Amino acid sequence: MLKIGYLDLDNPIAIVTPYQNPNPEEAAGLVLFDGIDLDRISIDDLESFLDELHLSAALGISVYSSEDRPILDAARLASKRLYLLELDFSRSFEKGRPLDLIPKIKKCGTTLSLRIHPEDLTNDLINATKREGLDLIHLDLQRQNGTGSKLVKKIVDLRGPKIMALETVDKFEDANILLAMGADIVSLHSPDPEFANWLAGAVKDYDRITGWYNAPKHICSGGDIRGLAFCCPPIKRCPVFNALKKVGMTPDDFVQRKVMLAKGTPLEHGEGTCFGNLVWCCKITKPCYLREVAMERIKLSGKEYMELKRKLAEELLKYES
Repeated sequence: MLKIGYLDLDNPIAIVTPYQNPNPEEAAGLVLFDGIDLDRISIDDLESFLDELHLSAALGISVYSSEDRPILDAARLASKRLYLLELDFSRSFEKGRPLDLIPKIKKCGTTLSLRIHPEDLTNDLINATKREGLDLIHLDLQRQNGTGSKLVKKIVDLRGPKIMALETVDKFEDANILLAMGADIVSLHSPDPEFANWLAGAVKDYDRITGWYNAPKHICSGGDIRGLAFCCPPIKRCPVFNALKKVGMTPDDFVQRKVMLAKGTPLEHGEGTCFGNLVWCCKITKPCYLREVAMERIKLSGKEYMELKRKLAEELLKYES
């Protein structure tokens, strides 16, 4: 369902669980063992613990240390076992150190996450971590009083690394808000096992039905730049102009690129819709009789339509001015 580096996740729900917990919930797509202080825990002890695990989920280890060497040893261990390695800078942020460590760790061939509080994550740091090959930003949103989704959107709009959002989630809607603003994974800290299992299944079902588990809101409704896949041609002043500015694309570039990407796909059809083809049409959850008739005419299901829109968004955001 979701690939990050060499990790294949069955679903976008992660469980953050204390180190040495032998029985984390397996229904999650990722199990991340937390609180591994490499100043106190040897690599041999860590490896012995990992040898005892028999989990089907993708696995990760979240580490911190005052020294670089044990972190690089952990990176080599993670790479060998195809685990996620996470640098935990949510405990004590040291300016400059993440950018020093990230390229060293990536040379080990490791899929890498950086856990950080939003207040420590500047625009320059987001851009720099992407250049250095960081795979995932694990954004700790637990102290944000409901503003977490806006912080997720900020990273998406800067086209930074993929996002894992650590937040208090009590129901499907809580997770869906984060996903709709661009989170790739929602992480839960030591959640109720029954709820975690249910949520992982619910998100999988949502993806199976809709074709895009973290589809964005429309840009005119406050969505992130992935919502360009649903935008009309920029004929009148509207929020699409600000979104295009963020990606360095002119209105003419946008129209030409979107039409080009639709060629040879069902999205180039759509006689009778507002602009003559489906590439300009809105999200499937927004009722539109004209779009639905056009889709029925070419036998395109709602799931297939959203899968095409997801691919369209990915291709649009590869644009470099």
